[in-house]
Amino acid sequence: MKKNLILKLAILSCCFVTASLNAIAGNIPVMAADMKDVPLSLIELVTTIPSLFSMAAVLCSSRIASAIGYKRIVLLGALTAGIFGTLPVILYNIWLILLARGIFGFGCGLITSAMLILIIFFFEGEERSSMIGLQGSAGGLASLVTAFIAGRLLSISWHASFLVYLFGFAVFAAVLFFIPHVGSIRTSASSSDAHHSAAEWMRLLALGFLTFVSVALATVFVVKCSSLAAEKQIGGASIGSTLVMCISAGSLIAGYLYGQMKSIFKRFSLPLFYLICAAGFALAYIASSPLIMMLAAFLLGFGYLAFVPFLQERVSVRFASFAATGTTVVLVFQGLGAFIAPYAGALLGIFTASLNTQFLVCGLLYVILAAIGFLLKSE
Repeated sequence: MKKNLILKLAILSCCFVTASLNAIAGNIPVMAADMKDVPLSLIELVTTIPSLFSMAAVLCSSRIASAIGYKRIVLLGALTAGIFGTLPVILYNIWLILLARGIFGFGCGLITSAMLILIIFFFEGEERSSMIGLQGSAGGLASLVTAFIAGRLLSISWHASFLVYLFGFAVFAAVLFFIPHVGSIRTSASSSDAHHSAAEWMRLLALGFLTFVSVALATVFVVKCSSLAAEKQIGGASIGSTLVMCISAGSLIAGYLYGQMKSIFKRFSLPLFYLICAAGFALAYIASSPLIMMLAAFLLGFGYLAFVPFLQERVSVRFASFAATGTTVVLVFQGLGAFIAPYAGALLGIFTASLNTQFLVCGLLYVILAAIGFLLKSE
């Protein structure tokens, strides 16, 4: 099938749903002030619970695809995200909001898993690598745009900020008209997964666990940077949305430069990406002005959206004979890592009550991850 610009743009447009999970992260302090009787960790779940349901969607997406095909999975996901993403506009009960956010996350998970499989299906070699990098860049752009819109809507009310998820309906239209129907995609994995050695499965799970820890730490920054800025009395009420936008800007540039960086740094790429994340946490630790906090957020976003596609591509290359299974594993660990972030923060709180010190600890953990990444064998 001819791979043209319109097809690429239609696939990448899905990022305006999948990359918008954290668009309302700046809401946390405002919602906490409005819901004084609700624990902060519960309010933080508004940002991260979609990742848990996204993981569930990834797990069952292949079975759904066998019944309706991958294009219809994306359509179903976009429609679900559009409806349930905007539902909190009229909801006031935290449990109903969390339920809506969970179903929204399920829709995003359907899109995420199908989008990566579609890229693997339609593109090969350098073009595939380029599309994976562009996926990160498009995700960064989408995250930046949605965070900006959500921030402007937040000036009206935190309810209004959820209107940003109307993008789901626009993505539905783009996919409906510009992506060809793709049925169940069968790889050699569908018939020979059982023949892969235990060592191969252990390597796959190890990469999955590395993804889990990496994403969990990055999401701690996303969820808690607004609270850290408020604790340090840096910036005004809109600083949370501004920091999310800076994270998105870093992600946008990382996606654009991903291919070149990977080509230049090769096996040193992953350690470099982790060290950039560590620098983001370190800057947040010493920050005393909005500018430094914004630079910290930018670096975190850059490193985050560089190591995620690196790990995804590494799985698709090293485990090409069961790429669909490998993709599912890495996406599940990625979703679990994002969901667990508030609890990771609570765990850090056992050792130190200082949020600032917790950021320093996360930065040190990224240094350890960089050392682990350096020890990984090159492809």
